Parts: sequence; C-alpha cells; structure tokens
Amino acid sequence: MADGDELAVRGTPLARIVGATGLVGTLLLFATLIGASPGEPAINATTAEAATYVRGLDTTWVRLAEAGSDIGMFVLLWFMVGLALLLRRVDGEVPLRSTMALVSAVLVAAFVILETGDAAGANRAADLDPGQLAYAYDLSHLGFANAWLAMAGFAFACGWIITSTRVMPRWLGRWGVISGIALAPAQFLWTIEGAWLLPYVAFWLWLITTAVVLVRRNGFVLPEKLAEGI
Repeated sequence: MADGDELAVRGTPLARIVGATGLVGTLLLFATLIGASPGEPAINATTAEAATYVRGLDTTWVRLAEAGSDIGMFVLLWFMVGLALLLRRVDGEVPLRSTMALVSAVLVAAFVILETGDAAGANRAADLDPGQLAYAYDLSHLGFANAWLAMAGFAFACGWIITSTRVMPRWLGRWGVISGIALAPAQFLWTIEGAWLLPYVAFWLWLITTAVVLVRRNGFVLPEKLAEGI
C-alpha cells in the first residue's frame, strides 16, 4: 500500500454518491446561469450598462433559467454538505473544520438561492429609472462578491482536513487550502476582474476535481475502524 501503510483503509460507496451530486449540481448550475445572464457586463458596470442588462432579464426564458440555477445550487449543496460530513469522520474530537465547511456551504447556497436583486429589478423594469435598475444590479453582484468569502472558507476547511488526514489525495487538499486563501481577500480587488477571477476559477476547478475523485473507486478512504460504520 502507498502513503499511509499503517492504516487499513476501505473506500466508502457513499462518497461516490456525494461526488455524483457535485458533478450534476455544478453542470446544472453553470448551464442555467449562462442562460440567466445574457450579455452580463463587468461587476463594476456603469449605471447605464447595469440598467440595460437588468431590463434584458425580463423574459420568460431568463426566469426559467434562474429557477434552474436555484435547483442546480440545491443539488450542489447536497455535495458540499456531504463532503463536509464525510470529512467530519476524520476531523478530530472537536470537528471545528468540518463544521465551518458545512456552515460555509450553507452560506454559499443561501446567496445563490435567496438572492433576488436582478430578478426584482427586471420584474419592475418598466416602472424603474436607470439608477434604481443599477441598484438592483449592485445588490446581486456585490452580494456575489461577498459570497467569495464563504466559498473560500469551504475550500480552506476541506483542504486542511484532506491535507492533514490523507483520506483523499494530499495534492487535492493543498489545492483547496491555496485556492481558499487566495479567494478570501478577493473582495479587496473586486473591481479588477483579472485579479479575482483567477482564484474564483481555481475554486470551481478544485470543487469539480474533488467530485471526480469521490466518484472514483477508493477516491475517499477511511481507517478501517471508521469505515466499518458506513
């Protein structure tokens, strides 16, 4: 046996189910978000650009896509919560890191599912002036920037556990830690798209890779004495 010969390990079938929900949720979320954001300007768009964008959201297709993205995020939440609970089994007597990962996952999902700034502005677009429409845009997109911290917290907490326990490949844990540290302060650079986009993309690539690793046979392994309980 490779790394960790002193531990008798066994893969858990539950991990494969959790990984599958991650892949399905991510695919559904991004496929629908693309449809729900036609011609989206930069996060620091001008008032005119933001108003034009919000007016363009007043279509049946966009509303359906927004509903689809909420469903996608809810499916993805199953993955994020599932990963946190799997990691809790090796998190120690006081599972602080896995609990923080779980709470961070809920915060991310709460933003995506409950955020209504753009949708509310589009629904009343005919009655609102450009400044009010731009305000609706800012509610959504500045809230999006605030959600980066919760995303960073999830990656950091999960990555820390993976790195220290080796229930999954250690390189995956280091990737989570680094992407979490990089994304956490991204709000300071929210007006510079190239600066926040890199750690943001790194987070999603880490999330997808984690799901793929879980789907693989023996992608997640536990000490034998813990695996017996699954």
